[in-house]
Amino acid sequence: MSVVTRGALVQLETPDEFRGRVSSVEHVVGVAGPEVGNFRGGVLASLTSAPVALVVGGLAASAVVGLVAWRNAPLRRYRTPAATTAMARAVPAEST
Repeated sequence: MSVVTRGALVQLETPDEFRGRVSSVEHVVGVAGPEVGNFRGGVLASLTSAPVALVVGGLAASAVVGLVAWRNAPLRRYRTPAATTAMARAVPAEST
C-alpha cells in the first residue's frame, strides 16, 4: 500500500521537471527502507530475542507513522483530484 501511495503522490504533486529525480529518490527509499528494517531486526534479535525484535520494530514503526501524521497536517488532509471529485458527486443516503 505504501508503494502505491508514494508513487501516486510523486506522480500527482511533483513538477514535471523534477519528477525523474524525485521518483528515483522515492524508489531508493522504497527499496532500502525494508532492508534497513531487516538489519535492525536481525541485530536486535541477536542481542535479545526474535519476539522482542518484532515488538520493538512494530512499536517503532507505529510511533514513526504517528509522528509523521501528527506533524504533517497537509499530508493528513491530502486527497487526490479524483477522490475530491468523487466525494463532491456523492449522493447522501436517504433518511428514513
